[in-house]
Amino acid sequence: MQKNTRNFYLLFSVFCFALFLAACSGDQESANGEEGTDNDGEASDGKVEIRFAWWGNTERDKKYNEILDLYEEQNPNVSIIREPSTWNDYWTKLSTQAAGGNAPDLFGLHLLLYGNEYFTKDTIEPLDSYVDSGIISLEGWDQSVLEAGTYNDQLLALAKGVTIQAMLTNVTKLEEVGMEPPPFEISYQDFKDYAGQLVEKLPEGEYVTTDPTMIGEHGIEMWVRQKGGAFLSEDGSELGFSKEDLKSYWEYWNEMRDMGAIPPAKVSAEQAGVPEESTLFAQGKSVFMDRPTNQTKLFDGLLQGDEIKITRYPIMEDGEFKGGEQLQVPAIVMSKNSKVKDEAAKLLNFFVNDLEATEIYSAENGIPGTQPVRDNLQSSLHEKDVLAVEHMEKVVEDIPPTTIRPEGAVQVFTAYSRNAEAVAFGQLTVDEAVDAFFKEAEQILAQ
Repeated sequence: MQKNTRNFYLLFSVFCFALFLAACSGDQESANGEEGTDNDGEASDGKVEIRFAWWGNTERDKKYNEILDLYEEQNPNVSIIREPSTWNDYWTKLSTQAAGGNAPDLFGLHLLLYGNEYFTKDTIEPLDSYVDSGIISLEGWDQSVLEAGTYNDQLLALAKGVTIQAMLTNVTKLEEVGMEPPPFEISYQDFKDYAGQLVEKLPEGEYVTTDPTMIGEHGIEMWVRQKGGAFLSEDGSELGFSKEDLKSYWEYWNEMRDMGAIPPAKVSAEQAGVPEESTLFAQGKSVFMDRPTNQTKLFDGLLQGDEIKITRYPIMEDGEFKGGEQLQVPAIVMSKNSKVKDEAAKLLNFFVNDLEATEIYSAENGIPGTQPVRDNLQSSLHEKDVLAVEHMEKVVEDIPPTTIRPEGAVQVFTAYSRNAEAVAFGQLTVDEAVDAFFKEAEQILAQ
């Protein structure tokens, strides 16, 4: 296990430089930019109150709470207000808070997905002064990881880990119906053929996999990256793929829906934003699920007794790249409006650097970006995290560089999701939805 982990760290340093960043937020009660703790940041009992928000699930919440309880125990003058949310609810709530100047003092930010949505708003606090004063330590951090959290020569975010998208696979369910697991790499066509065999063996109400057209944007983004494109151009001025690219993608998954390999639109819509324990995969009603590899151990715990492995997302044999995966970097940032910045910086440093705290977190968001933490975790790394490391070692060999999504991506993805849903429900044909989406995207990007 240590050998695999060390191998990954070498690859990690090579490939993570392709990430850019952004990050940000706004914070607590008013827009005062003064550093340090003042009376406005104190509770009535004299304790310093620090608001901390994150996305996740009940299992991740337990890890956060254990770490924050430990910090409060070591710092009795601090009271941490915890603001956990599910993935979908988190971003809606954070957007509202940031717009109103009331974002938490510290909050999680997914740099690939939402970095640019925040760093251009001047709402996050640069961390350089806290590094210079010794409050935050960068000892042992990979330079490439720090660069991923840097914008305009300012350090804005510190990563909690790095992960990548894949298909979690319930091997036990396959064995129960007499099917062998697919190979680590499988083409789109071969996966469709495999799904056709599997769907005949599954009971009613169970599916081969979830519908990637209705659970996010990773599927379409990987598809167009495999073809040598991108969802948006680097400057965010136009779409980075053709109508034919989108048409072929939606047609592929329409065929999978028609054959019963993915759920009907109504079922998929009901699955949007549910906690992990309520997903079809966690309930044993789908064999595969599109998820970041760091969540393998989570579902291994939810599906106790079932063997869970990692299968690469389908490859495109005739594409410019076999794979289109993006490296994903969840991070922590500080609000520029925080009134307890010194105390918030101390907590941030504790969360990402303290060996006891990071052992509790146990690579929850992927492989840590600091050598001392990685060294400390080597002997205790979860077996599913070992699989995730091995998976990434293979995948990074043939994917295009990871790119940060430009400003406007969220609005365009929203338009994409709306039209993808219309296709799934049969409200629009594929051709009609493609034309409607391209027209709407052009209007958004022209603003």
